[in-house]
Amino acid sequence: MRQPASSLAALSLVLSLTAPALAEETVAEGQWAKSHGFRLGMEADVLTRTIEANLPGREAASGDGTSSGVVGSSFVASFAVVAQIKLVAGLHLDAELPFAYGSTQASAPGPAEHDAATVAPELEGFFFGNPSIGLHYSASILPMMMLIGGLAASIPITQDPSDDTKAAAAAALAVRGYFDAQRALLEHVPLRVRGGIELRPIEAFYVRSDLVAMLAIPTDSGDTELFIEQSNEAELRSVGGFGVGARLQAAFPLTETDKLQLAAEPFVGVEPPTSGLYFRAGLLVALDEPLGFGLEQGKLATVRVALGARF
Repeated sequence: MRQPASSLAALSLVLSLTAPALAEETVAEGQWAKSHGFRLGMEADVLTRTIEANLPGREAASGDGTSSGVVGSSFVASFAVVAQIKLVAGLHLDAELPFAYGSTQASAPGPAEHDAATVAPELEGFFFGNPSIGLHYSASILPMMMLIGGLAASIPITQDPSDDTKAAAAAALAVRGYFDAQRALLEHVPLRVRGGIELRPIEAFYVRSDLVAMLAIPTDSGDTELFIEQSNEAELRSVGGFGVGARLQAAFPLTETDKLQLAAEPFVGVEPPTSGLYFRAGLLVALDEPLGFGLEQGKLATVRVALGARF
């Protein structure tokens, strides 16, 4: 009887030692996914050149009596504090607080651009964007596949904006290639629905794809706006977390004349396997009109940086 008892005792000891490891593996199963877990960080987008864009409410009359675009000059920086908080299972709370700084002047384009009448006075200062709050659920349907779905709403805290603020908000809207329009869309209540997928077909290769539909309801006498956003990212990442990748995004402002804006972003970054500091830097280049091609003079090429921590 002593031998079976000894065997049972040894088996119990082995199970007691391996159970925590198995539990850790289960808990860490979804930690490779960006949509899973606790994250807190800051995003910054900086443009230091002139952009030719249609600033809402700032159309300039052309010589034939029709409206044309305007030119917004020289320095725009948009920022956002972002948080993702895991509540229970795969349910997460999402929050962001955006704001922007700009030194911007709008004028009519053309050969005599520097002599043209100014459409808006020079802006130099901060403005607060629309804070957002939402929920998303990430579910691991396979060990290397995560599905995401979520809802979010934004609150327009800037009321009766001045001409300067409107010009700055329009520039901040353009600086991300018309993506994340809820951050800088004034006098509207943006409501967003999100769906996405994250894949890790092999340990060093990550793929992310997102689709967002946004309905922006006016708070005054403006028009209802409808946006569709779609993005795809692919990244190669080393064991230590260093990665290189590329992003392709398409923004569809369906209530505007030009209903498509494409942009691409090569990037490098560091993403810890479980917890720690993360960093990402990239160059967002507009690929088509009205903001592209981004490497040409007067077009959109934005330096993007994200820094934060995951737990």
